[in-house]
Amino acid sequence: MTKRRLTRRQRQVRRNRIILACAAAALLIIIIVIISVSMKGCSKSKKTDKNGKSTTATVEESTQTKENESLSEEPASTNADNSSVTTANATSVSASSDSSEFVPPVVPSGNTVSKGTTSKGFQIQEINGATYIDGVLIANKTYALPQDFIPTNPDQPVNADRSSTCLDKTLMSAWKIMLKDATAKGLNIYISSGYRSYNYQVNVYNRYVKSDGAAVADTYSSRPGNSEHQTGLCFDLNTIEDSFQYTNEGKWINNNCYKYGFCIRFPKGKDSATGYQYESWHLRYVGVDLATKLYNNGDWLSLEEYFGITSQYPN
Repeated sequence: MTKRRLTRRQRQVRRNRIILACAAAALLIIIIVIISVSMKGCSKSKKTDKNGKSTTATVEESTQTKENESLSEEPASTNADNSSVTTANATSVSASSDSSEFVPPVVPSGNTVSKGTTSKGFQIQEINGATYIDGVLIANKTYALPQDFIPTNPDQPVNADRSSTCLDKTLMSAWKIMLKDATAKGLNIYISSGYRSYNYQVNVYNRYVKSDGAAVADTYSSRPGNSEHQTGLCFDLNTIEDSFQYTNEGKWINNNCYKYGFCIRFPKGKDSATGYQYESWHLRYVGVDLATKLYNNGDWLSLEEYFGITSQYPN
């Protein structure tokens, strides 16, 4: 009996010790967890840097600063992009002044006959029935074009009696650059009349003769075969009114078209040389070298004056 009771006591004590140990362990774990949470809270709220400033605040300010820097960098990036666009535009406009782009029109090959020289010593040639002086196609009152003449190097096939696209290929290349530069300056220029066939000019001229009489019509309209429009090397801009010369477009064209290889074909005050009234809207493509000479520092020369030729209908 005594031995059995002792064993029971021992078991009871052992059980109590185990329970107590488990309770102590649980309590210790709870204390550790509480202390750990408390330390993290203190660390976050009270930890300071070497200047005594809250590290948490420093981190927040640092984050905010980076955000502000990021925002401030966006406009800089945008400005850089805009700068690139501006530079590209400037390059485009600058490139357009490259005289190598505005070469003279192509002189065709074919049946060529020498016709001597002009009063200023320039060689006159007749190629396939059309007159070329120093390689420049001439169509005026003295030198007529064959009735079947069509542009020899058209940008588009000549398939109509009147067209603003069946013009010379080199002319059209120069025109596109000039148009781009004019547009960039806020100007509105457009081709209102380009190529005209011989037959189309018949109707144009006869209409003016009917309206004003032949003598007056001859001062501003060409007879069929004598019109520059048949060459495909010229065009009229905007409106064929004297007021064009006073517009911003007219002024810019007068002072800048030579840079692109164009000349004012019938300059102001040169009626006696050209045989036609002043036409500020009528441009002829000759290439930048000759156009610059004709510009004459703003005092435009006509092709007739430059080459030493006449422009008079035969009696």
